[in-house]
This record gives sequence, C-alpha cells and structure tokens, in this order.
Amino acid sequence: MKNALGKLIDLIIRVTLFARDNISTPDMLGVSASEVSRSRGGKDSAKTNAYAIATENSEVNFDHEENEDFLSPDAQTIVTASWLTIKEVGLLVGALSSKTKHTELLSADALKQLGEHLISVILEVKHAGAIDKMRIGLTTLCERLLDDYDVAGRNLSALPMRWLTILLNEEIVNKAKLSMKDRVRRSAGIPFAFLALLLSEKSSSMRPMLKYAIEELFRVLQIERDDDELFSTQIHAFNVLRVIFKDRDLSLEASIYAAQGVELCIKRMGATPQWEVRLCLPRSYFIRNISFLYFSHP
Repeated sequence: MKNALGKLIDLIIRVTLFARDNISTPDMLGVSASEVSRSRGGKDSAKTNAYAIATENSEVNFDHEENEDFLSPDAQTIVTASWLTIKEVGLLVGALSSKTKHTELLSADALKQLGEHLISVILEVKHAGAIDKMRIGLTTLCERLLDDYDVAGRNLSALPMRWLTILLNEEIVNKAKLSMKDRVRRSAGIPFAFLALLLSEKSSSMRPMLKYAIEELFRVLQIERDDDELFSTQIHAFNVLRVIFKDRDLSLEASIYAAQGVELCIKRMGATPQWEVRLCLPRSYFIRNISFLYFSHP
C-alpha cells in the first residue's frame, strides 16, 4: 500500500507540473481567435507566443483562413483541461491527507513534499478556480500535519508554521521589486497560500499562526521608506490582510486587530506616494471590512 501511494504522489507531482505552465502566465488566459489573427502582423507578440505554446503540437493548419474559427476553441480546451487537472489534484491531496490521518501510510518525506509542492503551485498559478481548489487541499494537508503528534515517532506539526515563516520572508518581507510576472490582480495566489496555512489551525488553539502572520504584516506596513522594494512588499501585505479579514472562519480572531488595521490603512493612504499601494486599499475594501468586524464584535 505504501508503495502504491508513493507512486501516486510521484504521478500527482508530474501531472501538476505538466498542467501548471499553461495557467501560470496571464497571457495564456483568455486567448481568442481575433487576438491571434490581429497579432500575425508582428503586433501583440505576447499573445502570439502564448498561443504558439498552447498549440505547437496541433496538426491543424492555422495559416489557412478557413481554420481561424478553430483557434480560440483549441487554446481554451488546453487551458480548461489544465485548470481542471490542478483542481482535481488539490482535491485528491486533501482526500489522501484526511483518509490516512493517524496512520503511517504516507511517510514524513511524502507529506512534506506534497505540502511544499502545493504551496509552489498556488504561488505560480494565475487561475482563480485552480488556486481555490489547491488551497482546500493544502488546508486539509496542514490539518493532518498539525495532528501528527499522535503518530508515534514522528512530529510534523511544526511544518505549517515553518512554511508560514518562509512565505512571510520570501514573498513579503524580503520580496524584491515586483517583476512583470508579479504584477497580477490582487497578488494572485499569495494571499491564498497564507489563508490555507492559517485555516488549518483549530479555533480552540488560539491560532498562534494567525497572530504571528498579522503582526508581521502590520510591521511591514508600518515601515515608512520611499523605495520600490518596500512598496512591492506592501502591496502583497495589504492583499494578504484583505483575504484574512474577509474570511468568515478567521474573522472573529482577527477582529482584535481591527482598530490597528483601520488606523494603519488611513495613515498609509495619506503617506504613501506610490499609486499601486494607494490603489490596493480601496479596491480590496480593506477599511470597510475591518470596520465592520470592529463594530460587530464588542
């Protein structure tokens, strides 16, 4: 049984890597026949390259005028199949994690490998539906890890906190200047990677990971320094906080930070010269949601 599960995990990772690239670049999404047709004269080369990748193995003659109607369906089929693959992998990992709880059918290395793989996929994929399903799988896996102290001889319960610390350091605190790949709507999968880890904590545990994450994010947003690297990290920090405060399962515990959050948002709105940071505040409804939580939970 262990050997079969090991082979299944290897297959999961290979399939995910194969499908991930098709939905990891914004240019690969929403390619239409008209966009490809317009780009033939040398314009819109990004769309051309994206479509070429998606259809390089097709036997259809795309240079023939009568075949233009097939351009968009082929590209959409590849993208749809890719995100459905990612979705099923996320749900499968969640099922494996819950069904094998309190057993040793999955080794410590396999659990660690799956968790790190899911986090990397969530951070790279740009498809909202795929991100959401991967988030569910990662949350279930982390719930399993937090209960792992019940399994004799192993203690993987510290892994979720370790992954959270790595996320904070690599994606927020020490994040370099945003590249074009990072300039995606509402930080794409970064907030949901945080959310997956934080939701795995039981509400009765006082949620130490949630406390640590919010305090570190607030610390980043309180820094006042006029440089490109800082405002890049603050964009992601605001978007992560938006998701945390909007989630119904975290809202009660997060409400104790509401007053500080409102004050911080108002201060940054007036003090930040970069329009990217100023824009992410009202668009994320951050102030509205924190204010609602603050006055709803006395």
